[in-house]
Amino acid sequence: MVARSRQPARAGFPGACRAHARRQRGSLAVMAAIGLVVAVAALGVLDVANLYLAKRALQNVADFAALAAAQQMDDRCAQPLVTATANAASNGFVVNGTTRTLAVACGRWDSNGNGGMTFVSNGTPPLNGVQVSVTNTVPYFFLGPARQITANATAKASVIGSFQVGTSLAQVNLLNGMLGALLGGTQVQLDAASWTGLANANVKVADLAAVATSAGTYDGLLAAQTSVGGLANILLAAVGRDGALTANAAAAQNALRAVAALVPRGTLNSIQLVSLSGSPALLQLGVANAEYAADASVNVLQMLIAGAEIAAAGNAPVTFSLDTTGLSGVLPVSVALTLQVISPPSIAVGEPGYIEGTSTWRTQAQTAQILLGANAVISTTNTTTSYLGIGYVLDVSVQLPLYVVAAQGQAWLQSAQCAASKTASTQTIGVQTGLANICIGTPLAGGVQAKDVSGFSCAGTNARWNVASVSLLGTAIATVSAPSVGVPVVNPSSAVLMFDGDGNPITGNSVNSNAIGAVLDNSLQSTVTTLGQLTESSNGLQLTLLQGALNSLLGPIIGGVVGGLVDGLAMPVVKGILGTTLGPVLQGLDDIILGPLLQLLGVQLGVATVTDYPLTCGVATLVQ
Repeated sequence: MVARSRQPARAGFPGACRAHARRQRGSLAVMAAIGLVVAVAALGVLDVANLYLAKRALQNVADFAALAAAQQMDDRCAQPLVTATANAASNGFVVNGTTRTLAVACGRWDSNGNGGMTFVSNGTPPLNGVQVSVTNTVPYFFLGPARQITANATAKASVIGSFQVGTSLAQVNLLNGMLGALLGGTQVQLDAASWTGLANANVKVADLAAVATSAGTYDGLLAAQTSVGGLANILLAAVGRDGALTANAAAAQNALRAVAALVPRGTLNSIQLVSLSGSPALLQLGVANAEYAADASVNVLQMLIAGAEIAAAGNAPVTFSLDTTGLSGVLPVSVALTLQVISPPSIAVGEPGYIEGTSTWRTQAQTAQILLGANAVISTTNTTTSYLGIGYVLDVSVQLPLYVVAAQGQAWLQSAQCAASKTASTQTIGVQTGLANICIGTPLAGGVQAKDVSGFSCAGTNARWNVASVSLLGTAIATVSAPSVGVPVVNPSSAVLMFDGDGNPITGNSVNSNAIGAVLDNSLQSTVTTLGQLTESSNGLQLTLLQGALNSLLGPIIGGVVGGLVDGLAMPVVKGILGTTLGPVLQGLDDIILGPLLQLLGVQLGVATVTDYPLTCGVATLVQ
């Protein structure tokens, strides 16, 4: 039997086809598996993309809701929640409490004390920020259960007020004389139109930041120090940047150019323009960030006068003279003034309420601490008619050295609320007037220092002063002395003032107790009566003859005879002036000189007049 040999199967035979088919089926399985992975990945991408888009849309809902809520702030956080919920619904996000939720936290966006900013939930009112948190349940269509996503947004809307205690437009002679005195005796001659232009000119804090330094930044504004002339140039560059703030830009600019060209005498302090920390400065910003006060406006006249006071603070008293027209009655009156600024006033710009976690007001303005002397001289010299029958015989001059020492008062922005209109918006400002002492008689030769003001008291009755001098034929022949007088202290008073959003008073804008003249007149009436009743006792009026002058003028014999008559002639004149003429003169001093001048300096005894400016309701901005 012959054996058959096997030959390998050739292609195209059934065995080869089956092997090839098996290989194809393996490749298809791999391809199917890869395709499935790709499909699952693609579906996952769709789910992730859907989640991303949902997250982005939810963030937009939170942002818009926070911005809307911040514009409807109230310290009870009632309106912000309503506003945020309604805003979210208008953007297609309807809260159902389960799959879609919205929560609102009200608080303060403020400095954290370390140079940064933070949101404090339920912070110290008034609140200025809203934190909105929204959640939404987003289904995964292909890869698992639904997922919950969250979006948060924080927005703030600052309410900024600006005000100063005191300083308003007064007589041109007061403004020129006072500014000249503050500049060390420099002659100032601005006309009424120029001063009115300054009084009606306002600039924004943003304008000051733009021109105060070459960089034009808020950091530059905070670091800027200047002189009175430099301040005038800064204000000159800022005036007119916003035409709606200044009634007559040309008049204000002309006045500022004239002030910038003045050459101050003596040594003056540099002026710190702005501070955030509460340190002394012309503008004290009660905000966490200077940019928050960008749209707040301040008055140019206020800034110029307060800046001059800062420059003069701590210097020796300066003498200046003023026109006393209006004081003259039966007898001629002249007044010599001395002024010393112990501590200057400040202008406040900022947010209302307390600093977080403290009992210190965020935004405060101070009145000045000053020493003001007014020596009024009432004389029978050059009278056209006799006074008490002694015309052309004896000349009697009665002087009244009056010294006002005032401690600082304060005003603070207690609360502010923006509404749909300026007239419906409100500002509440608290005021505490400063302690004041009024002394008559013994001069305060060296002035006083800031530390001495609060405890200052007048000289005792043992200190005497020359109340009058008596002359015959132009030669002094006698003096009349009197005990020093301390007018009762003007005690501080306080009140809460209300303004609308335009800065117009709602319930009044001053805390009144007594005007200067009224204090002096009322207090001196009993003193004058007492002085008039006394003759030459050790506690009253004392006439001292200058016997040497009498003898040299008339000879020893005639001088002795005339000397005996001086007492009977001169003392009735002195008493008459003290009793009948002094009261009206004091009232005139108050109405014409002392009251307006002290108000310009930011001080009123028993009175604190607050000058308020429009409330700035900040546009809501996202901060987180």
